Amino acid sequence: MTRQGRTKEKPPFEPGLIPAPGELLVWRDSQHFDRWQDLPCTLCGQPTPMRSHSSEPVHKACAED
Repeated sequence: MTRQGRTKEKPPFEPGLIPAPGELLVWRDSQHFDRWQDLPCTLCGQPTPMRSHSSEPVHKACAED
């Protein structure tokens, strides 16, 4: 908690951090993994716990293709 009684929130990804087409995303951040729920991948439709930089459900391989 901060001094004013609020919890510190993690800042969202900034658009400048999204790689150019053909480059790879950084998947090590826990923001890319939802350990509670698998949702259908927006690209292939199969269930995945992975999330893109914009929180969409997507497999790492699908997003990088």
